[in-house]
Amino acid sequence: MSLIPVLLDIRPSYAQYAHDDGSLLLVPTADDILMREVMRSVQRVTAHRPMVLTDFEPDPAYAMRIRAAYSDVEDIRKLRDLSPLVDRFTPSDSLLFITPVCYPADGVDLRPLCNTPANDARMVRHLVAFEAPTLHTKELVQSDEAGRVRKIQRYFEPVTWPFPSGVLASLVPVACAQLVMPLTLSSLEALRMQLSANGIPNQDVPFHGDCFDLNDEAGVLALNERRVGALATLRELSKVRGQNASLVAPSATVHPTARIVGSVVVRDRATIGAGALIIGPSTIGDDANIGANAVIAQCLVLAGADVADSTTVRHRIVSGDSTHAAAVAGQRRHTAASLAAAPEPVRRLAIPAYVSVKAAFEPLLALLALLLLSPIMVLMALLVKLTSKGDVFYGDSREGKDARPFKCWKFRSMLTNADEMQRALAAKQQMDGPQFKMDRDPRVTKIGAILRKLNADELPQLWNIVRGEMSLVGPRPSPFRENQICVPWRNGRLSVRPGMTGLWQVCRKDREHGDFHQWIHYDLLYVRNVSLLLDLKIIVATIVTLGGRRPAPLRVMLGKRPKSSRSERRPQRTTPRTVATVSARSPQATLQ
Repeated sequence: MSLIPVLLDIRPSYAQYAHDDGSLLLVPTADDILMREVMRSVQRVTAHRPMVLTDFEPDPAYAMRIRAAYSDVEDIRKLRDLSPLVDRFTPSDSLLFITPVCYPADGVDLRPLCNTPANDARMVRHLVAFEAPTLHTKELVQSDEAGRVRKIQRYFEPVTWPFPSGVLASLVPVACAQLVMPLTLSSLEALRMQLSANGIPNQDVPFHGDCFDLNDEAGVLALNERRVGALATLRELSKVRGQNASLVAPSATVHPTARIVGSVVVRDRATIGAGALIIGPSTIGDDANIGANAVIAQCLVLAGADVADSTTVRHRIVSGDSTHAAAVAGQRRHTAASLAAAPEPVRRLAIPAYVSVKAAFEPLLALLALLLLSPIMVLMALLVKLTSKGDVFYGDSREGKDARPFKCWKFRSMLTNADEMQRALAAKQQMDGPQFKMDRDPRVTKIGAILRKLNADELPQLWNIVRGEMSLVGPRPSPFRENQICVPWRNGRLSVRPGMTGLWQVCRKDREHGDFHQWIHYDLLYVRNVSLLLDLKIIVATIVTLGGRRPAPLRVMLGKRPKSSRSERRPQRTTPRTVATVSARSPQATLQ
């Protein structure tokens, strides 16, 4: 029973002008070669020697370079020769197919895929990567047969996110492979479809992290930029610690008149001529030659490439002779839809010191409050237990900071089948947003109505504060279904921890007619203006107004009319521009 690694190699289109031995596995990754990096991951799950299968004819020069990168390769052959290889192994063996086409930013971890017995031949497993958009959301327009818009469907990562970007690796038992020979290995996505079409059970294992399409030039450049930037950061840290972490290999030759600007990796035996200018992030591969007075700007120069004198190349992968690269150097291809979206830099709007102190101090304060209020809470628990059937506490899944789910606890104030009853009562909804409310709700128990009137049903949320899931002051904790309506609002309110009380709770005015737009307005105002003084004002207002039964003036809470606010004027409920106005800056309102 063996786990046999099979590396699938291709010659991408941008390498068509490379030497005959160029391929994806031989692409440099700033500090190493892709082949060696992949094999380090393989060695964590199996000690078996790897096989390399190519979509081109592997000539002796290619085989020599592959074995130079990793000497212990069992076999190198073309994809069409896979069938005789499969016949070598027993049905209890498994084939681990790995392709670097869809490649993670920090390398691939195969352990989640291979945490199954090697002799489990019941199904095939695939390590699947998913798209990673900047705002972790996507909107698709759905239309009818006549082309009229039926609805706009929003998808949120990771809760509702059915958008795979590629398959990183596939674990195929030989017993399964023998049922569908010959295997389609043009890509692991094609293999996955072939196995499913032939009735072979498949299981997808999600991979969490950014991935790049290395079959696309833009994807390789983006990965190179990420890796070179990480190495530059490591070098700066090493300098502080008194260590040497130079990005220029000792065996490289750099002319004294050459200039290197920014983060640049110069690998073994590379040569940079007189007057050459190298602008980072760039990588100069093994044995590469940069001619005199040449300019290389944000490029990946592959091993053995030769850049002629006085040549200028920008935003390209340079392989072989630089003539082709220079001819198209003016075309910027640094970004493309095929590469993983890099997260936008966030603008921090709060004082980090206060946010940190708040996160450390509030759990201690909540623990003290739990001890002081424990006699009263025990009495409430007895009343809930004696007056209705069911558990004393009710825990509902809510989204916390950065959309992390948690159980939000309350004293149970409703019947145990309240969720099922809500569907039948949907027609009596009084709110204008996703939250549900109605007068004389038949689901509320007698003791529950009293607890709700006193806001005492929320006292168990002190335990959520002790656990670091909530705060004393913040946006109302909401389930995923309530956070889908307005994307900027979702991003803003989930940038801070939810609170037992908040600006919306004490300032809202239209409780009886629905106030969803005020909810958006006040949540985003709080995120933009969060401070110790504002939190203290909200806590005092919560006590004085009996939990917001009388609205507190917004001018008093904020101290002055904020530039991004329309103060106490209620946003227009039916105008889309209103939501955009109050949330225009909210996607960047992220706090730590």
